[in-house]
This record gives sequence, structure tokens and C-alpha cells, in this order.
Amino acid sequence: MKHKDSIRSLNDIPGIGEKMARRFIEHFGTEQNALEAILSGDVATISCMEGVGQRYAISLVQEVSSRIEGVRVQDFLKTREAMDIYERLLDIIKLFAHTGYAREKIHTFFPYPASRRDRIESIRSSVAQHIEHADMLRGNESFLCSLGCVKPLNLKLKPVRVRDRVILTTDTKKLEKIKKRFGEYLDVHLVSSLTDIVDSARGYSHVIAADDELFSCELPEDVEIEVIAELETCEDWKIVPENEISQVSRNLRIIESSLQVTRMIRIAGMTFLQEVDDAILDKLEKAVCMIDENGDVRTGTDPEIDRLAMILEGIDTAVANANAYADQELGNALRESQLVLSGQDMLRMMHDSSELKSVLENQLRHNYVSVIEKARKNICTALSLQKKEILFLDALFPQSISHPVEADRTQVTAMKQYVKEKIEKRKIEHKRHVARSLVDLRESTRKMVKEVLDFDVGFTIGCFASEYGLSLPRLIEGTGIGFKDAENLFLRSRHGTVVPIDYAVGATSFSPGGDKSRIVLLSGVNSGGKTSLLELLAQCIILTHMGFPVPAVDMEIGLTEGFYYFAKSKGTLDAGAFETTLIDFSVVADGSGKIVLVDELESITEPGASARIISGILEMLAENEKSLAIFVSHLSGLIMENTQTDVRVDGIEASGLDCDLNLIVDRTPRYNYVARSTPELIVERLLRRTNGNEQVFYERLKSKF
Repeated sequence: MKHKDSIRSLNDIPGIGEKMARRFIEHFGTEQNALEAILSGDVATISCMEGVGQRYAISLVQEVSSRIEGVRVQDFLKTREAMDIYERLLDIIKLFAHTGYAREKIHTFFPYPASRRDRIESIRSSVAQHIEHADMLRGNESFLCSLGCVKPLNLKLKPVRVRDRVILTTDTKKLEKIKKRFGEYLDVHLVSSLTDIVDSARGYSHVIAADDELFSCELPEDVEIEVIAELETCEDWKIVPENEISQVSRNLRIIESSLQVTRMIRIAGMTFLQEVDDAILDKLEKAVCMIDENGDVRTGTDPEIDRLAMILEGIDTAVANANAYADQELGNALRESQLVLSGQDMLRMMHDSSELKSVLENQLRHNYVSVIEKARKNICTALSLQKKEILFLDALFPQSISHPVEADRTQVTAMKQYVKEKIEKRKIEHKRHVARSLVDLRESTRKMVKEVLDFDVGFTIGCFASEYGLSLPRLIEGTGIGFKDAENLFLRSRHGTVVPIDYAVGATSFSPGGDKSRIVLLSGVNSGGKTSLLELLAQCIILTHMGFPVPAVDMEIGLTEGFYYFAKSKGTLDAGAFETTLIDFSVVADGSGKIVLVDELESITEPGASARIISGILEMLAENEKSLAIFVSHLSGLIMENTQTDVRVDGIEASGLDCDLNLIVDRTPRYNYVARSTPELIVERLLRRTNGNEQVFYERLKSKF
């Protein structure tokens, strides 16, 4: 057995070469993340890798799991048909998954041989809890909706480039260190004079500088610089908080949903995620509530940021409306104005014609000033401007009278830049606060999401069990299987309801009269349910050895080392196929514990020879006290004539046709009873459904019975 700790790198996993290892690291961000995904059976995320399909992901995870646990799925499921039953069961269970992760991870569960009873018992204990959880939560639509939104976290590193922030330094040695650490995320400039500082700073909303003497100089009023000591060694979240935030923002819906699921699981009274207490969840919830899916500060987090953002969004419209208002009011004033001149005004105009403009301006100034002032107030009201912001409006409209009025766009641009810088300064403080929290909460966040996803794996099994009314079987010593009110899941999933069956083989409390027969022939009517009963037995055997509940109200079973299922062959086989079939059956001759289910082996060759071959196989199985076998056959009489061992014959028989011409069949086999195939009932059904020449044909056939 290979211990989990012995797999320390991707190179320790067979089948993963250098090229594939690089693809894993590129997809998961780090080798450690990739290893965790493989070792935890995260089939869903592995399947999302470019060029890697679901089949490869399942195969890889199963191979690693097999090496760690020292057992493979093929160690118990000995035939292709047994594997087919197992895969069909998984297809039903997967229907109850709420996450893609659980849907794929179900493939990592497989049946264990009796030698790994410890593993079976461990899974059974977990499944009992899963069923309790499903009974409590599977009707909670809010819970199911939140759970359905959870996916594995996207951990692929994607550097954020911040365009409106710059780092300044005067030291060439510091420059190289700073560029190495932060140059991928934002601009880094070398400055050597106050002019350089001012020129560089005015092009960015936020300026960060190393603790150099030059930055202590007095700067223009419109230039603000944040000086950070030991800039080249300070924590990343302080310089580029967006990097930490982006890892969360692109997983925001997943984290929020995981928080909701975790809260609801705890409210339901279940023990869940004990390593993370409510205080940490509260802190995480508070942090993620402050950011949106773009990594920005969420609207509603800071009223001042919202107010400033509203200014940015509305300034062009507010200025345009104020401009239109001023034009209209001045136009109205001009139409209604009358020019009144004093004698002195007329004398001045006679001596100097340029005095006309001055006289006109004096006459209109009062109206103009009043209108412009009103236009400014309209902008202030519309944008909820504060004192410093209002100053930008002083020079927005021209002082000299003009019509039409034209707002100064340079003032609008300057005001926008001012507002953007204010927003950035407030946002970076919020982002730093959030990023600092997220650094501390990183492992708790990943742990929470992983636990929620793994919860859905168990919850899927629980919902499957609850929906079908499954129960955990009792494990007994010895060789036997018996159940009460068992229902074939394949039929149930297709038809909704099926006839429950009671049946037992071997040493169980369900066995008739203490009969401990381990080798049984099952005879009976065509379409009577013999194959369905074999499928039902196969389902119960496989689910039990997976540690899962079974489709029976009550059941006992002795664990075994291997399970062989041989489906009905299609017609008489040629010599080569006949030989292959005999080779397939030769494996049942060893002395290991096994359960063998066979459906109509007689079609491999002519009836007489088939009966002798089957009797020989049954004799071999009977010699092994740890073997149990059920053979479906229409040749029970011939087989009994050729066998030298005690073989019980059970039967499923039809008693007639109902009013709809369906066979009336008791699906539960009668013990120690040879049931006829009753082909005459099939002929009679065809006779009663036809007329004319066809009816004459079936009438002739019926007479032969």
C-alpha cells in the first residue's frame, strides 16, 4: 500500500510526465494546488483543464486512490457486466448532485472486497449521517439554490494591472527591487527633481513614493503623494490590494453561496467546519460584502464614494442642462429688455463708438449674473456638491456676457480629475482594509468552499437514499444474502413504482426454514422478472460493498471478496466465443470468497451440452464454502440430472393473463419449486390480440400445448 504522504509531487504520480505536470501547474496556479485536487478526488476541476476530459480525470483519480488504498475497483467487480451495473448505479446517484464537483466525485466511490471491511464500515458510518442531513435539508429550496452555486475556487493566478497608480523613487537601487516586486502590477518611475515628481504625479490618481528626502519637499496643492517607508519590502496588499481582492472577486458568487450554505447547515444543528468559527465567518462575510465581482468597492459600502461616483456619472448632463437653462433665460431676457440711455451715455457714445458695448453690458449684467448664478446652483443641487467641488464652478461660465453661453470644458475635465482622485483615495483605503482581511482569511475561505463541496458529495448520497427509501443492510458473518421488500432501482427510476420482492440465498435470517443453500437455480416464466431479480441482487451486493444503503426495507449480507455477474448471451456462440466464455468462467474455480450471478448461460451451445457445462460449474462453486451462486436457467431439469451436488431450484411462475392481457406473475420466487416457462400464456396473449390468418396461426400453436 502506498501512503498518501509518499506522493509529494506530480512526478510521483504515474502517467503524469513533465508536459502534463506543467499543464496542471498552469491550470491550478501551483503544484500544491494541483496535488490537492488529485488527492482529494476533485474530478470536476481536473476535467476543466484544456485537453483533459472527464474519462482521464476519473481514471487518474481512481488510479491514485487505488495506489494509496491498495485496492482497485477491478479487485471486486470481476466482470464487465458487473462494472456496467456499478456504472448504471452511479448514473442514478449523480442525478441527486447539486454541484458539478459532487457529480464527478461520485465516480471515486467504488465497492471494496471483504478484506477491506474497515473501509466499508467507515463509509457506512458517514452515509448514516448523510441520510440524516438529507432528511433535514433536501426540502429547503433556499439551501439547494445556494448549494447549486458552489464550484471549486478558480485559483489560477491572474495579475492585476492598475493603470491609475504609480510608484516613484529617486534611488536606482530601490528602483530595481521595486520593479521586480511590483512592476508587473503598476508603473514604477525614477525621478530626480521636484519637476519630475510633479510631472509624474499629475498623470495618476494615486502616487506612492519611497521614503526619500526629495518627497518631503513642499509640493503644489494639487499634488498629493503617499510616502511609505521600506516600500520595497512592505506587504503586497498595501501596494496592490487589487491582487488579493481579485482572487476573491472572481470567486465572489462561490464564496457568498458557500457562506450561506455553511450558515444554514449550522442553523440546522449539524456539526460542520469546526476549524472555522462564527467570528471568522462574520469577518469574511463583512469583507466580501465590500467588493463586487469586478474587484471594485461595492456600491452602498461608502456613501461618500457613492456620492462622488454620482457626480462623475452626472456631471456632463448637469452642466449641459445648466447651459441650456442659461441660454434660454438669457434669450428671454434679451427679448424683453429695453435700452434706456442717459444724456451722459449718449454724449460718451457720440465721442467714442466703442462705448456702446460697455453701455450694453452694464444694462444686461444684472440679468446675466443672476442667470449664471442660478445655473451654478442647479448643478450644485443636481450633484450634491460640497464646498471644494463648488469652487470648480466659479470659472465654469465666462465672466463677460456672451450668448449663447458655453461652459468651459477644461473646468469640467479638471473637476472630473479631482473627483476621480478623491474616489481613488477613499477606495484604496477600503481595498487595503479588505485585502488585509482576505490575506488572513485565505486558508479559511478555501477550507470552507472545499468543505461545502465535499458536503454535497455526502448530501448527494443522502438525497439518493432518502428519495428511494434506502436503508443500510446488516452485515453478517458467513455466506448469504437476504432481503425484504426490495425494489430494482433501474426499474424504479424508469417507472416510479415496482413490485417489492422478498428473497434469500445462503445463511441469513430471511432463508426459508433455515435453508442455507448457497447454490441456486432460478427457473420461471419469460418476462417474469428473473433478470430483474438478478439485477436487484447485483445492485444490493455492489452498494453494500461501497458502504452505501440498499433498495430494501431490510437486508442481511455476508461480505465477499469478489463479484461476478454474467449477463444473458445473445444467441448461440461460435467456437471462438464459446471458448472465451468458458475461459471467463474458469476464474470462479479458485478458493476465494465470491458471489456469482449468471443469466441464461444455456444459450452458449445446444441445451444438452449447456446443462452439463452449467452443472459442472455449479459443482465447482458448491465445493467452495465461501461461494454463493444464482443461475437463471430454463434447463433446471436437465441440469439437476447432470449435477452431483445439492442445488436448490426456485421458481417464478405466471398464473394467467389479466384483463389487459398482461401476465399475472408473483415476482417473489417460490423456494424449492421448479417453475415452468409457460410459453402457452404468451401464445394465448398473441391469439387474443389478433384476428384472421394470424389468429389461425396462433390457434394452431396453442393446440400443441
